[in-house]
Amino acid sequence: MKSLNSTEKMNSVKIWGGLLLAAGLFFCQAATVLAAPATPFSVSLGFDFASGDYGTSVDTESIRIPLTIGYVPNDRLDFSLVIPYLYQDNDSTVILGGNRFPRHESGMGDSGGMGDSGGMSDETVISNASQKGLGDSSLTAGYILFQETATAPMLRPLVYLKMPTGDEDKGLGTGAFDFGGGMSLGKGFGDWFTYAEAMYVIPGTTSDYKPDDYWTYLMSASYSLTEKLSYGVDLTGATAAFDDGDSALAVELNVNYWTSQYGRIGGYVGKGLSDGSADYMVGVSGTINF
Repeated sequence: MKSLNSTEKMNSVKIWGGLLLAAGLFFCQAATVLAAPATPFSVSLGFDFASGDYGTSVDTESIRIPLTIGYVPNDRLDFSLVIPYLYQDNDSTVILGGNRFPRHESGMGDSGGMGDSGGMSDETVISNASQKGLGDSSLTAGYILFQETATAPMLRPLVYLKMPTGDEDKGLGTGAFDFGGGMSLGKGFGDWFTYAEAMYVIPGTTSDYKPDDYWTYLMSASYSLTEKLSYGVDLTGATAAFDDGDSALAVELNVNYWTSQYGRIGGYVGKGLSDGSADYMVGVSGTINF
């Protein structure tokens, strides 16, 4: 497949970004005129752009357009389904647990010498073929075991499932189910809110794709400037999913504005802090509750 040149890639980013921002603003504006009271459902549409080498010898520029469907049936239980559409200008990386890692494939290694049989090898895939299509979808469920009090944080166990809806051959998915579990904590301090979560993920394997178990984590602090406007900082990361890979670590600055009790728009900019992360990232999103 022929790769896009720099001008074509930049034009593609501008077009997709403009369409997604317009869609997000439309969703939020539509939410302001809803007459019915809010329900437990929410829909979010985002646009994420990232660029970096992720510890490989080539740079990857990627666009991720996640559709997120949320359901909160009561004040303790919540579900979140993420269905992403992906574009990447090469297929040398793959997304695992929301983080992008160098793509590896397992195969028969070369013979080590006279009388030696070849063993299994794990090789990094380097390809300049651009790819686009549906990525792997994920479902996360949380249950607030203990509500936040004046002296104690909210305690919320998490369960995670990744489904192989992306094309493994194109590097848009892994071709296997992943399972995970973790814990999150949240506590408010006046106009400040702090949150942290950690999750252990057991990725599925295929005949030529065998990632290791890994951890993902998130720490954030946000400040409510007004009833509608807040900003914050996130620190996100993950341990390496392959023996010779680099762990991911990035910092993001974000802002969110509630257009009404039904609609919200937001954006962020981020910088990678490790070789396993993108050099930089930027994104926008729009959310409605209905």
